[in-house]
Amino acid sequence: GYAAAVHGRPPRDALPELRTRYADFVRWQRKLPAAPEFGPLLDWWTATLSPLPPLLDLPVDRARPAGPTFRAGEVRFDWDGAALAELAAAATTTPETVLLTGFLALLGRYTGAERMGVAAPVTVRPAPEFEDVVGMFGNLVVLPADLSERPTFAELAGRVAAEWRAALARRELPFETLVRELDVDRDPSRVPWCDAMFDVRDTGKLELPGAQATPRPVPNPAARADLMLTVERVDPTVTGSLSYRTSLFDAASAERILDQLHTLLAAALRHPELPVDELEIEPPDRIRAAVRAADRITDGPPVEAPVPELVHERARSNPDTPALSWAGAEISYAELERWAARVTAALPEVAGAPVAVRMGTGPGQVATLLGVLDAGGQLVCLGRGDAGERGKAVLADTRPVCLVLEGDPAEDKLARWYAEELGGKVVSLEDLAPDAAPAPVRRELADLAYITHTSGTTGQPKGIPQTHGTLAQFVTWFGAEFGVGPGARMAQWAAPGYDAALGEIFTALVAGATLCPVPDRLRPNPDKLIDWLAAERITVFQTVPSYAKEILRVIGERGTAGLVLEHVLLAGEALPGELANGLRAALPGIRLVNLYGPTESILATYHEITDTVHGTAPIGRSIPGRQVLVVDENDRPCPPGVTGAIVIRSPYVTPGYLGDAAADRSGFTPLQGHPELGSDGGPCYRTGDHGLLRWDGALEFRGRGDFQIKFNGVRVELTDIEATLGAHESVADCAVVASRDRQGLVARVMAYVVPARGPSGEPLGAADTWRAVLRQRFGAAMLPVSFTTVLGLPRNIGGKVDRRALPEPAPAA
Repeated sequence: GYAAAVHGRPPRDALPELRTRYADFVRWQRKLPAAPEFGPLLDWWTATLSPLPPLLDLPVDRARPAGPTFRAGEVRFDWDGAALAELAAAATTTPETVLLTGFLALLGRYTGAERMGVAAPVTVRPAPEFEDVVGMFGNLVVLPADLSERPTFAELAGRVAAEWRAALARRELPFETLVRELDVDRDPSRVPWCDAMFDVRDTGKLELPGAQATPRPVPNPAARADLMLTVERVDPTVTGSLSYRTSLFDAASAERILDQLHTLLAAALRHPELPVDELEIEPPDRIRAAVRAADRITDGPPVEAPVPELVHERARSNPDTPALSWAGAEISYAELERWAARVTAALPEVAGAPVAVRMGTGPGQVATLLGVLDAGGQLVCLGRGDAGERGKAVLADTRPVCLVLEGDPAEDKLARWYAEELGGKVVSLEDLAPDAAPAPVRRELADLAYITHTSGTTGQPKGIPQTHGTLAQFVTWFGAEFGVGPGARMAQWAAPGYDAALGEIFTALVAGATLCPVPDRLRPNPDKLIDWLAAERITVFQTVPSYAKEILRVIGERGTAGLVLEHVLLAGEALPGELANGLRAALPGIRLVNLYGPTESILATYHEITDTVHGTAPIGRSIPGRQVLVVDENDRPCPPGVTGAIVIRSPYVTPGYLGDAAADRSGFTPLQGHPELGSDGGPCYRTGDHGLLRWDGALEFRGRGDFQIKFNGVRVELTDIEATLGAHESVADCAVVASRDRQGLVARVMAYVVPARGPSGEPLGAADTWRAVLRQRFGAAMLPVSFTTVLGLPRNIGGKVDRRALPEPAPAA
């Protein structure tokens, strides 16, 4: 009756004819592939969508569930129509095109993609005889967007208007036919190009004879897209809604997205000369508030003394408290002091100079570290495995005045090289005097405490010095925050040579806890380490996520009997949500914390995992003494939802590199001082990492700059590819690297995979399996990947993959 009334026909007379004529339309649609106009139609769409626009990497609150989700939420808007009309006039286009352009510009800010596609529902009436027929004439068209070469809003609106007109002129091709003919790889939880949709409703006045009609918006409980912007009216006000999948977004996040769209449109009207990627999408006062929230430079207790003095204060107040537990015996704080004094006495004059310590973990190493600091030396730590080129590079870079080790120096190749090539003095713990009590050298907080080196997996190791003030501030905060104090037993798992090892050692000793060094032979073996954690009654354990994954596997096989863990701290790698959730389920009584930070600042942020994690765990908020910001290419703070560069401002950032890398100051250039940043905040370090401020205010790690590539104008994170492969049951471990051509452009991606194996040792997957996994996640826009199967991945002593040591890849597919 409604349909007949609209078309002015009596219902009973009209319905049979309407039904017959709609059937004619369906027959026409099915015959379209055989029609002469079909070929040119498909050719245009194929050319327009090649290469295929990628899936949109939207800043969601939660990772996408495995299966389809349909529940929708909706946020409505009612904006000033005059401002929109003014912007449309300035861009010489329609208000609807302006809204679509703003929506695409905002999505571009979120994804970083230069090409993208969104879908729009349209009506298809291909011939005049169907003009007044009521039926299912709906279709979807893809509206491609080109954001390359940094267009202004007016320029982008011109592109969008042209593409929109061209697409609407070819709307007859059924969307399902287009997807089928283009051979699009289908993710069952996503419709191609429908991550975001744009819908302009018919705003004409509805007239019914003898009745008064009032339009009422009807909420749709089923989500057609992750985000769908619907425009219902543009004059006199702009009204509509933003619908969203509740499985991905919270209502507050959807409201924030709408606010950002409104702000972007207002900025386009005020600054038509700016490229769309420079238009503000957050008001300055809100940006300033976010910057202030990240500022914890003045937080935390004051630093009163260098670390060795704090350790000696602890020893004087609790001399008989166990400082170390090793091989079934305990060493008191008083005994540790006496041992460290013997080391100090055996050293030559080292005040203010580097001293290399080459030892495995154990009480001898801990006593030596304290003894060197008491002598005024700057620690340079090497592990037993640093006998090769890395060890030589570190010694040549720092030129230590002496090298302290265990055992016979004549049997140590690196010690012989150091003595012969660099003319250095070698001190063995076997030659210590039985009794000695030299007075510790007084050190100032600004003096250097240690020099650590980057792993060197992507180049020559860089020497990174840190002051006594930085070390003292960090370990004092770390111990207070994570329950390290008298009665606590802290594992020292990190390998010698890395700042994490120094952090573990001196956190425990400054706090009066018992330090439990992990024997070198146990560190790489999670099966044996579980027994050790139980036997040593460890309460605080820090490791990297890839190792924690193996710990979780062992717990799943053997249970948690004997474990008394209270804090599990993960750092050094992105923390997958599946791993975080598994650890919380297996160890429900623990406090699980995700830590982030480069060696240049020891650490920078932390995030306690208190709820189910979807996707990758956030890295949280700044630790005291630091301000962690996300900025764009012009050093402006990035709004929530926009990926940018992570920068740390802090007085505890390293003063700069040493040795051959000393001239490299590129990572330490100050921020340019935009008004939103407030004061200069002192020294800063540009980490080279990418991050995103989530809608809830937490910081999210988005990969390293040197692990990010662009392919066909689309930003691709190699870490995302690794995470997707690593989550599959057929993959035990993997690493992904990019291969570039002579022009420096990415030609392909190489994946090195350690396959998981079945009970009989057979691999559970192969290249076809893994390629299908990636296509399901990334779609047909996935760049070419070559797979090389390996027995294991080369790792440095810090546990990270040594990408320079990966084998030559398989030939390109």
